[in-house]
Amino acid sequence: MISLKNIVKTYDGKTVLHDISVDFPSGKTTVILGPSGSGKSTLLRSIDLLVRPESGSISFEDFNYDYSQPISSKESFKLRRKTSMVFQNWNLFPNLTVLRNITEAPINVLKLSKDEAESKARDLLDRVGLADLEERYPSQLSGGQQQRISICRALAMNPEYILLDEPTSALDPELETQVLRILEELAKAGQSMIIVTHNMDFARLVSDKIVFIEDGEKVFDNDTKEFFEHPTSRIKDFLSGISIDPDAADNKE
Repeated sequence: MISLKNIVKTYDGKTVLHDISVDFPSGKTTVILGPSGSGKSTLLRSIDLLVRPESGSISFEDFNYDYSQPISSKESFKLRRKTSMVFQNWNLFPNLTVLRNITEAPINVLKLSKDEAESKARDLLDRVGLADLEERYPSQLSGGQQQRISICRALAMNPEYILLDEPTSALDPELETQVLRILEELAKAGQSMIIVTHNMDFARLVSDKIVFIEDGEKVFDNDTKEFFEHPTSRIKDFLSGISIDPDAADNKE
């Protein structure tokens, strides 16, 4: 389990995370929800040190770190070795083939042999339905294909947790569905995931736990069923506000 305690983060004098404490269970999918600008991505990126809070701590198995203290490269690598981040804009290397995009880190960071890394990469490509694209370059792929390659690249590092920051927001509905199906399969397989998303149907389908953040404060931290079936008035307003159906929140009950 990953535990964040008393996280405080400011930008330009404005506090964007207010003393947030939250646990992310192992083997489960936690979805972080909230309005735009609420601090969701900042919280997610604090986990692998892409963002450094001013105070608070993170603990994860044998790793414990106080954000207010300096951290060595060895210790930051120890944490990042346990997680893999998938961004909304996939961030593939444009000059490398699909296969090399997936194998580069396992070979250079995990020190796998080329044959071992390529074998694992091909298994992952087959798993996401892209086995025939290993020699193509990112520019030759659709957005949905590129995002599935990004997920393969994350899985190739054998992470304990996959962190996903709005993984489908840049995709059209059809391509979004392709990616969400992969994530649903990972959730069913027990892959630990923490996902920031605006897709409520997906959140309800795959998540075990919901964390709702607004104005940098934790408003809800409980199981998914409780969030959708017994929403507070604020959560009802949120669910109604992101649906074209004015009765959407009531339909969730």
